[in-house]
Amino acid sequence: MKKILLSLWAVLNLVLWTGCSNDEGPQPSLELANPDAEFVLGADRNAMLAVSFTSTSDWQASTNVSWAVPSPQRGTAGAATLNLLASTKNDTGNNRQGVLTIKAGELTLTVKFTQSVMPVITTGQDVYPVPAAGGAFTLDYQTNLTGPFTLLTADGNSVDWVQTAPESRTMQNGELTLQVAKNPYDNERSAQLILQGTDENGATVSSNTFTLTQAARSVGTSQSMADDKQVYQLQTHSEGNGVPLVLMGDGFLDTDISSGYYEQAMQQAMENLFTEEPYRSLRDLFDVWMVTAVSRNNAFTSGYSTAFSSQVDALNGNANSTLIAGDDEKVMAYAQLVPELAANPDLFEEALCIVVLNSTVYAGTCWFGFNNAGQVMEFAVCYCPMIYGLEDDMFRRVLCHEAGGHGFAKLMDEYSYQEMGAMPESEIQTHQTWQEELGWAMNVDFTPNSQEVVWSRFLYDERYQGADAYGETLGIYQGACTYWSGAYRPTNESMMRSNKNGFNAPSREAIYKRIMKLAYGDNWNYDYEEFVAFDQAHLPQPVGTQTKAADGGTKPFAAPRFAGRPLIYARP
Repeated sequence: MKKILLSLWAVLNLVLWTGCSNDEGPQPSLELANPDAEFVLGADRNAMLAVSFTSTSDWQASTNVSWAVPSPQRGTAGAATLNLLASTKNDTGNNRQGVLTIKAGELTLTVKFTQSVMPVITTGQDVYPVPAAGGAFTLDYQTNLTGPFTLLTADGNSVDWVQTAPESRTMQNGELTLQVAKNPYDNERSAQLILQGTDENGATVSSNTFTLTQAARSVGTSQSMADDKQVYQLQTHSEGNGVPLVLMGDGFLDTDISSGYYEQAMQQAMENLFTEEPYRSLRDLFDVWMVTAVSRNNAFTSGYSTAFSSQVDALNGNANSTLIAGDDEKVMAYAQLVPELAANPDLFEEALCIVVLNSTVYAGTCWFGFNNAGQVMEFAVCYCPMIYGLEDDMFRRVLCHEAGGHGFAKLMDEYSYQEMGAMPESEIQTHQTWQEELGWAMNVDFTPNSQEVVWSRFLYDERYQGADAYGETLGIYQGACTYWSGAYRPTNESMMRSNKNGFNAPSREAIYKRIMKLAYGDNWNYDYEEFVAFDQAHLPQPVGTQTKAADGGTKPFAAPRFAGRPLIYARP
């Protein structure tokens, strides 16, 4: 009996011990659902990363970085999932690390995570100052891409004075060499730019916007007028009677004349004109004079003074305009400082005056249609800056277009704008009157009829079939005189359309006619076969010189202006 009682007592103690042990509950725990996982947060803002875990008690979470926050930040016991949310994108150029800390009672769980890096290009500075003289400029950058990269404007507009240097087509060693043009303006100018490349998936990546700020050019003042109004003959005709060409400059200081720079500019202008056919082959028929003009300042903006008061729209707040207007009457007065022109009004009425502006701005305008007692004269004034520099080919091309095309031969523009629509009938009639009475505008017409168009003979002449040296084929192409329809041109491209590819055959014919008529007077009569023989022996060929223009193409210039004002003659 005693043994039975002892056994019951032992069983009772075991039951009581077991019951007390169960009352203490489960052991506290805080564990990741996947402890071997790598936790990587996306590079973009608002990227999310899920972290799953179990906890035997209520918990709260936090991170040690400002760019990632947990959501939710607290919860109750059991299985749970929180999201790490990226509050900022990772554009640092490198992966960045953080630590997520989850606390549940006395337990702490730490989870290391990484935010991946997004493709990035950043420049070393937000603003880069550039001197007025321009030149090579080094842009520093940082990137985790391999390139190549493209330089673009932030707003999509064209900036033609900043280009990637030829040796820097791809960026290496964290530097890009830019070529900045000399600032022709009397005011500071700036451009907002970006660098753009692609990541390994082909997606476009853009840098921060950075600004190039170029200082204004310095403005000089002449101290002496002693060298003003001096006449020099640069070329004397060796055949015929002499075709008059007068060169003068605006915005040149007294020091530009004394140093020889003025003459250098006039010589270059003369040479430019004689690069294109038929001027090149008929050069010996020309007389060329240079007249010096001292300007008070070498600037064309408000507050400054130049000899011929040239007003350049592009330098005075209208960057998209190429129009130039000047004091034509003063140009006439300086032209008549040439003794031969002062003594012979008839010769003066035939003169072409080229005013070379001491600026590299992209602009130029020809003024013709001056009259004597209501009768329209051939006299013309062409305002031509030294575009992109004295030796740049764009200076040559624009001078040939404005002076050789509009000024001398009275050719019309062969470019057109879609927004201009159809050419008004009134303007068509004006141009047809010029053609019939003056022999002007012979490179455009207003009919697509191949038998009626003014260059019809060329279309049916086998000697003018096929492509020329520029790949151009004579035909009837719609769009001329700035109008999209209603006016036609002889070739797709030409000197009178985009300042390139030389003068087409109808334009060469018009130039030839005027030169020969001036050189030989009434003793000369036009003969088509004689012209063709001359032309075929002197067909234009590509000149092949350099320009700073990005692609060799250019925006069209302002149409020539019909002055409608009287000529001012020298007093006896």
